[in-house]
Amino acid sequence: MTLCNAGHGEEQLTELIRTLQNRTRYKTHFLIPGKGDKLYPLAVEQVQYFYIAEGVVRAVVDSECSYVIPHTLDELTDCLDPALFFRANRQYLLSRSAIRDLDLWFNNRLSVNLRIPTEDKILISKVRVNEFKTWFSGY
Repeated sequence: MTLCNAGHGEEQLTELIRTLQNRTRYKTHFLIPGKGDKLYPLAVEQVQYFYIAEGVVRAVVDSECSYVIPHTLDELTDCLDPALFFRANRQYLLSRSAIRDLDLWFNNRLSVNLRIPTEDKILISKVRVNEFKTWFSGY
């Protein structure tokens, strides 16, 4: 099999290399401040969901552990892999692995139930339901 074919295969190969080099790189870890001068790494894969309450964004790892994250949800949406996280609404950014099940809700919306329960009902608007289903199904 020949990669360079009839003179313009070389151009295609160069374009492919350029595309691969410019691929979006997503955040893989956060540094979480600890006591004193300590910083602890938090892998993105450990995070079940991010939420905002009273202007503070938190990353929830399990039912007993969450960390303050010095980013807005908009910033997190831009820097995290969209294959792993979905912006459910203005308050929640969800990991696929955090989702236990879904309930059909009024007006063609979805209610998302997480493995780690939340105080809020997490609703997907009817405008975003198809996008959510596509994302949840793995593209």
